[in-house]
Amino acid sequence: MTSASTLAACTTSGVNGVPALRSAIGNSLAGAQGKTVADQNKIDKTMAPGCALGLYTPAECDRHTRASAARRSELK
Repeated sequence: MTSASTLAACTTSGVNGVPALRSAIGNSLAGAQGKTVADQNKIDKTMAPGCALGLYTPAECDRHTRASAARRSELK
């Protein structure tokens, strides 16, 4: 059972807004390459919302798209 203090800690992290969230998660996911196609799918599914919301820059999203396509062709 989750305690109230655990839930409170999750909701009071202090991350508020895109700049703070971007600072918290960083930008190292852009261009990440999975070991398998399933891994790459997970990376892409994690990256896509950040690109859609403007969390990542267009350049980071483009870099990830190119790296993902290259990795997928290597894994075939």
